[in-house]
Amino acid sequence: MNLSDLDARLEKRREMQRQRYAVNVVSEREKARERAKRRKDQPADEETLADRKERHRQAQARYRERNRTKLRIDCWQYRLKRKRISEQRKDDDEYDKLMGDSPDTGSDV
Repeated sequence: MNLSDLDARLEKRREMQRQRYAVNVVSEREKARERAKRRKDQPADEETLADRKERHRQAQARYRERNRTKLRIDCWQYRLKRKRISEQRKDDDEYDKLMGDSPDTGSDV
């Protein structure tokens, strides 16, 4: 089995998982809530909590590493969107100021 066969099998498996989740989304969410409740109800010592936090940090780092390009693009688009909104507000304020100072807008009609 070569690498492309393995990639194809993994992709097919992922697609089947996506389809199964889409069909069973309600029950999957309920199961996730039950698992979270059981985990929360279990007594945990400091070492276990620290281990969970460390594993979570590692998972976050792996996610950021795998999706670095996507995260950079999303961040760039967010900043650009905020900049455009800010510029639009400034333009609107300037327009309102200019229109408010116009002598034609007086109420002496």
